[in-house]
Amino acid sequence: MIVRLILLIHIIRMEGCASKQYRPNVILVITDDQDIELGSLAAMPRTVRLLKERGVSLHGYATTPICCPSRTSILTGLYAHNHNVHTNNNNCSGAEWRSIHEKRTIGVYGQTEGYMTAYYGKYLNEYDGSYVPPGWDDWHGLVHNSRFYNYTLNVNGERQKFGFDYEKDYLTDVVTNRSIEFIDRIATRKGRPFLLVLSYPAPHGPEDPAPQYTASFPDIDSHRTPAWNYAPNPDKQWLLQRTGKMEPVHVAFTDLLHRRRLQTLQSVDEGVERIIHLLRDKSVLSSTYLIFTSDHGYHLGQFGLIKGKNMPYEFDIRVPFFIRGPGIERNTTVRKPVANIDIAPTVVDMMGGVIPSHMDGRSILDIVSDNREMVEWRDTLLIERGKMPRMKSIRDRLERQKERFSKRERVRMECMKKKWQQDCAHGQIFRCLWEKMDWVVKRCGRTKECNCQRRGKRERENNEYDALLDDFILLAHTENVKEANEWFQGTFDLQSSGRSRRHTQQCRCEQSEQSSLLPSYDLYHLESTPLPYSKRSCSLPQMSCFSHGASHWRTPPFWPEEYGHFCFCQNSNNNTYWCLRTINVTHNFLYCEFVTEFIAYYDLNFDPFQLSNAVFSVGRGILEQLNAQLTKLRSCASGNCQ
Repeated sequence: MIVRLILLIHIIRMEGCASKQYRPNVILVITDDQDIELGSLAAMPRTVRLLKERGVSLHGYATTPICCPSRTSILTGLYAHNHNVHTNNNNCSGAEWRSIHEKRTIGVYGQTEGYMTAYYGKYLNEYDGSYVPPGWDDWHGLVHNSRFYNYTLNVNGERQKFGFDYEKDYLTDVVTNRSIEFIDRIATRKGRPFLLVLSYPAPHGPEDPAPQYTASFPDIDSHRTPAWNYAPNPDKQWLLQRTGKMEPVHVAFTDLLHRRRLQTLQSVDEGVERIIHLLRDKSVLSSTYLIFTSDHGYHLGQFGLIKGKNMPYEFDIRVPFFIRGPGIERNTTVRKPVANIDIAPTVVDMMGGVIPSHMDGRSILDIVSDNREMVEWRDTLLIERGKMPRMKSIRDRLERQKERFSKRERVRMECMKKKWQQDCAHGQIFRCLWEKMDWVVKRCGRTKECNCQRRGKRERENNEYDALLDDFILLAHTENVKEANEWFQGTFDLQSSGRSRRHTQQCRCEQSEQSSLLPSYDLYHLESTPLPYSKRSCSLPQMSCFSHGASHWRTPPFWPEEYGHFCFCQNSNNNTYWCLRTINVTHNFLYCEFVTEFIAYYDLNFDPFQLSNAVFSVGRGILEQLNAQLTKLRSCASGNCQ
């Protein structure tokens, strides 16, 4: 019955779209690096009013939170493991892309359906501007990555260079203005329908706001979520185990960067309003679908990571996702998970075409209609970064992880070391005692509160003692990394009874040049490391690092020179993973397997900011089922990815 209903909906929709009296226009708006978890939409009231409140808001996700892979998924409707664009380098606008997948984008399908097609703005990171991609009648594609000034566009085969004059060159406004010219030229109620893509650079770096917005949001701190500066994280993957709290200079950077990002989005917000007003003036708004989304989210200090994407957590994979248009309900929220892979089949469906069978996504129109409750929809998405190698069984990996990372085993292994068994001395924070055939951790200098061994097993298991064990494990983890001469970054603080034990390390990528305005810390000191480094490039093998100083931003608000220069490593090659993101009536979780064989589980019903890895609270049978589901999804293809 449900299948027949879906087929009937498609037949009616196709017959209506085939009629020359009703050929809806389609506009896709894509921002670059726009978060939803850090509060960016609160700074875009026009977009919220005109798209969210006049349409449907969905739980949108990027299946690969990296620019080029996600944009490829948007254009093709494929998971990364099927289009093979896994990074911003390999095959990003490469041979396989040009010979196979680029010939099957929404632009090509639009032309097939008789649509006038146009694309303005960022395409793919490695697009070199040497050709006009198939499928686009009016092409204004950005050469290489997002910039606001001093960039080049390929304009229908001719390279056009832009400078540093706001009135003529600001890319966000150029995208809006040229889109308006296109709509004004072609849009009529009975004319040829159009497919238009506006691909804005905001809020991607270098985060240059328009001059009129450089004083906006002076005290904004919406990026400071509960996960902000929540570090280090011994229960998470390798990179987060070795990333500590941010230094004061890093905190200042995240605050200023968040402000600049929101400032750049003001021009997008203004552009969305101008586009919709023009559609209304041309009497085509009611016959135009509008989709608003981003290629992925962003983090600014979450888990101590200063900036970036690439993480499987909500702040990087969650994106804004609004749809407005004919037959779409108003001011409605649909909680079912949709993703970048659903955009291409949705656009094809909006144009009245037959959704190609090779696409991994589905048409979102099925769940934004009046009959959405009767339509079966997936509750799980694949989140992937990189190619999955052959790995040990889930049982073997889980047992190995329990031996290394379970709280009980960590306490046991640490308490067997003589340094924790000694009587409390000056500066010592914890001591281990053997009592009743078990190790008990005591906090030195806090006899009344922390002599937990006198309270019995039941008291030891309460929240207070559990928090004490977390502090003990955190300190032991920090000292173990330091003693092993392994790379890590940031500040490792443990506050206890007014005391502070600071372990600060620097990877010697660059010399810190901080003034008296900020405390002078070594940002990356490492006494002996097996990893070579480059002072000039702030780089480490197998790591993604960046440096920042006063010369980085050429528009206000500027980075104060007295704050100096710093280097930070924001990602590592072993941060490669495959995850299940599940949302339904009863469940809301993230399950991940990393290339390092590490396993993570987060129940977002109880831990919405993914602060604690709860994998050891899940039964082995359930984990085996999740592993089987993940194994199936990571190799799915040709319509069997639901």
